[in-house]
Amino acid sequence: MNLVVANDDGIEVPGIWALARELSKLGQVAVYAPTRNFSGAGMSVALKREARLFRAVPPPGVDPDIPAFTLEAPPASMAAIGVVHAFDGQVDALVAGINPGWNPGEEPYKVSGTAGAAQVAVERGLLGVAVSAEYFAAGGQYADIAVATRRLLEAIRGEFDPLPNVLMNVNVPEDFGRDTPVRLTTPSRNTMFGGFRIEECEADERGVNLRFELGSYFDREPAPGDELHALAEGVVSIAVTGPRPSEVLMDDPWPAVVQGFRA
Repeated sequence: MNLVVANDDGIEVPGIWALARELSKLGQVAVYAPTRNFSGAGMSVALKREARLFRAVPPPGVDPDIPAFTLEAPPASMAAIGVVHAFDGQVDALVAGINPGWNPGEEPYKVSGTAGAAQVAVERGLLGVAVSAEYFAAGGQYADIAVATRRLLEAIRGEFDPLPNVLMNVNVPEDFGRDTPVRLTTPSRNTMFGGFRIEECEADERGVNLRFELGSYFDREPAPGDELHALAEGVVSIAVTGPRPSEVLMDDPWPAVVQGFRA
């Protein structure tokens, strides 16, 4: 299995290397990540026809022979480059993450650079997996989430040959361990902009000073069966959509496959 690992937080953050280290047990891995944080970039791209990739050195504890590259470009651009550059274009799947901060929502790649990178793989006919964790808990979960992601890919490989052309959007609750339940969910509504509000507004002769808040995930009551309902109950949420985001996959074998996501 040839895997590209990407993220939207930058080449130096530990989550991407936890994935690279663990997923190398499945086959060959190559890392493609921005030089800096591009959170919230969604599927934005750098509209350039030329670029110079810079080699990155894996941190201690990660196989130094894993090819890794970085570029000042949003995650969707890095993912697009990765799936055609790595392994001479013979890529089986792209895994994006581990992102500190949940990314639920219908068409989450509109905002999420993590999901946006994974969706690039889907648009190339590949499997794309986006993995996100609760913001404050993520740092302490990277190793367990990486193991769970490897096991999920093993479960997928056991059911599909070739791998399916779907987006799997994984969101991990604050408390995650071996006994944490996993649920196949439907995408939640994105509340980021529906709940957008101005908290303070002060004008002067040169402009206006604003302080604002984005909508919270839980600004509305979670609907039973959706991503936020699972997360509110402390359950891992995995939503699976086809090449078209409106194609939500809930039938066999997906309910059993997602159970592979175990620490």
